[in-house]
Amino acid sequence: MNDPFGAAVKDYQYSFFNWKKKIRVYSSISGREAIPLKHLFRNYHQMPEIEKTALSSCSGKILDVGACAGSHALHLQSIGANVTALEISPGCCEVMHKRGVRNVICADIYDYSGEKFDSILLLMNGIGIAGTISGLEKLLMHLKSLLNPGGKIIFDSSDIDYAFYEADGSKWVDLNKSYYGEVQYTLAYKNIRGKPFNWLFIDSKKMEEIAHKNQFSFSMLAEGNHYDYLGLLKPKN
Repeated sequence: MNDPFGAAVKDYQYSFFNWKKKIRVYSSISGREAIPLKHLFRNYHQMPEIEKTALSSCSGKILDVGACAGSHALHLQSIGANVTALEISPGCCEVMHKRGVRNVICADIYDYSGEKFDSILLLMNGIGIAGTISGLEKLLMHLKSLLNPGGKIIFDSSDIDYAFYEADGSKWVDLNKSYYGEVQYTLAYKNIRGKPFNWLFIDSKKMEEIAHKNQFSFSMLAEGNHYDYLGLLKPKN
């Protein structure tokens, strides 16, 4: 498996000399950016308030989707929560085991079924795995099948409308997209380059519209400092 995220977190976990390295991120809207590896290993006190609020909002049996290096799962474990970390990257799963995450499942969320949960957590814009607006509807229906009665989905996302404005105040849009928050990414680490993939950023108004269309209630739990927010979804039936 071509796994730049997994290779990166393994380097950070096992080799002191790689702690300053970064994952290179190429996107269809902002060119090249980078993710510092230490950001993926932050402890609870280093997390932004929006993530702390998300973690404190979890209850019952928890599924942490896209758990990466396991920072959120480890905190939940430390306060006695029953949490399962789900991650598609084999390298990330290996590191989570090494760090002490007890329940790790290496799988694509769409291939996972069986267990039911009271809280499903998708942080660091984890709901972006939907890729597109139509993909979001598919994702919500699948997550609903993993919830116990009365269960909830806790996620964060951002309104990236600001990224389309030029310095002179003019705005550009990609007319080939049905929604401006649909972004294409490619990740690279050292000589490992992943395949391009779609990622979704969804503003709160659009999320509320999609939620109601698919029989979910939607509410805002918190707002961040940079057009981001924390949302709560609950099936209506």
